[in-house]
Amino acid sequence: MDTQHDQLRGRVAVVTGSTRGLGLAMARVLGQQGATVVLASRSDAGTAAAVDQLRTEGITAWGRRCDTGEMADVEALRDEALGHGTLDIWVNNAGTSGVYGPTASTPVDDFTRVVRTNILGTFHGARAALPVFLAQGHGDLVNLYGQGDQGPVALQNAYSSSKRWVRQFTETLRLETKGTGVRVHGMNPGLVMTDMLQHVTSQRGYEKRLGALQVVVGLWGQTPEDAARPLLDLVTSDAAQFRGLTKATLVTRGVRNALAGRLRRANRMPLHVTVLDAPPAPAGGDQLP
Repeated sequence: MDTQHDQLRGRVAVVTGSTRGLGLAMARVLGQQGATVVLASRSDAGTAAAVDQLRTEGITAWGRRCDTGEMADVEALRDEALGHGTLDIWVNNAGTSGVYGPTASTPVDDFTRVVRTNILGTFHGARAALPVFLAQGHGDLVNLYGQGDQGPVALQNAYSSSKRWVRQFTETLRLETKGTGVRVHGMNPGLVMTDMLQHVTSQRGYEKRLGALQVVVGLWGQTPEDAARPLLDLVTSDAAQFRGLTKATLVTRGVRNALAGRLRRANRMPLHVTVLDAPPAPAGGDQLP
């Protein structure tokens, strides 16, 4: 047996938001190492298609529709995993971005949507998985960080503050589970070229500021496959969180991507911006461009 490709044999892993992009890539990384993976998204059809795709690659995969904002859905996802023998790894990957623009004119429904997915969804996943992990004395919980987890980001308050919350939540869980055999990890994959990054909604008057995003992604963006690889190190080592986003790493990645031609206009990530019809109502010193 090839142990280099069998590190997770016998384990069952749940990855939320895993039918495309980074989530699917992370499920694939775990499945390639022998884990049984349980996929989830809010789409029945999307979940079924992703399961079929991984199965054609020789990965043992199952799936279930799950809205992580609903605790009952998350508990059903946990029970689906337990139906395949055990629950060893839970990755809270499901996330969403908010409307780009100042908080004073952010649609209330949009802010609530981000909180529901990024904050409540992470809590629900942890709340469903941790009792199982604690009872059996082992398990790996992985929460996804993101831009803003270490400080404020103007015009992205919903998303950035939610990721700051995820970091605080994760570090608190790490304290609460110390000495139990349960491991809680944080992972910030950096800029990942996914649909969420390519399709942006902006308040009117702020969409022009997004033009630099293609250059930023060209320098520091990663494919989902590259961004998913550190997950394996987290769940097979004593690491508490992914620390690969160092200055040296970012400089190296920027040089590599520049040499690969990602800054050329023809090679840039497509960017699709949806502009809200309602004009913003600036307050204080933040004026329209």
